[in-house]
Amino acid sequence: MKRKITLMGLAAILMLGIMFGGLALAAEYRFTFLTHAGEENSFWASVYRGAQDAAKQVGVDFVMIRVKEEGDLAAQLTNFKTTLAQKPDGIITTIPDPVMFDEVIKEAIDMGIPVICSNVDDPEGAKGNARLSYIGQDLEQAGYLLAKELTKNLPQGEKYHFLISVGGPGLVWAEQRAKGITTYLDEVGYTYERLDTTMKMDVAQSRIQAYLQSHPETKGVIAVEYNHASAAKAAKNLGYKPGDLLIGGFDLIPEVLAEIKSGYINLTIDQQPYLQGYLPVIQLYLMKKYDLSAWDVNTGNAVVDASNVDRVIELSQERVR
Repeated sequence: MKRKITLMGLAAILMLGIMFGGLALAAEYRFTFLTHAGEENSFWASVYRGAQDAAKQVGVDFVMIRVKEEGDLAAQLTNFKTTLAQKPDGIITTIPDPVMFDEVIKEAIDMGIPVICSNVDDPEGAKGNARLSYIGQDLEQAGYLLAKELTKNLPQGEKYHFLISVGGPGLVWAEQRAKGITTYLDEVGYTYERLDTTMKMDVAQSRIQAYLQSHPETKGVIAVEYNHASAAKAAKNLGYKPGDLLIGGFDLIPEVLAEIKSGYINLTIDQQPYLQGYLPVIQLYLMKKYDLSAWDVNTGNAVVDASNVDRVIELSQERVR
């Protein structure tokens, strides 16, 4: 006798298949994600959420290892060497220094452990490091876009001065974004000055505020990180009104989104960190399961401003944006 399967019944069967399929695959592969980001860096919550979601979908074990202090590259290198001794099935890592991770990544590749780079790459890409692919933002391109978008409504032909906040001087991600910013400012003939602001927002606020006090001609602050939130607070303290200074930077931490709502930050560039966690896990799984090759992915430059900030705030609370 034939039986009719209802939509609800079919959905239940599919759900059971997914559940048991996930259980069957749970121990098939083990991937480790190593990063230079400190434990307090809220940006990485979206990266972690993306990686977790992917790991659950394909049924792999996954762990992310962060350093205690933001930008502690020596600790990240130690974590990498420790991970190698555990022989995972795949490694995802950031490459925040042009040379420090070359040998250890080459060692992993020689051991047969595929290594995917996420978030920040060697400045020379595959020519500079043995990693198999890069999943993240084109950092120089993003810096150029930020400066262009932030200044697009300024009258042509006039000269303006900008402060560039560099929270990680010497680090690959900071220098590449700064290069993109200065390339555009040079093209249009604006002057600028770089300032080491650190990745500590209270320190950044103090340094930016002092700079603005001594350089009242400054038209705006462009951050290579999330210190445009610190610039917004400095502007408030100095009596600037929303719109008096052009302020922009990167990423979607809560302080940045709040200052876009307040009107003090004009825009921020979202590198879509969820994808920087999700896609590397999927890529490693496909490489291990089906012997596919690695491929690069530009996770993009999503502009967030007053026109779309409310929707982005909703998604950020879910750790998707």
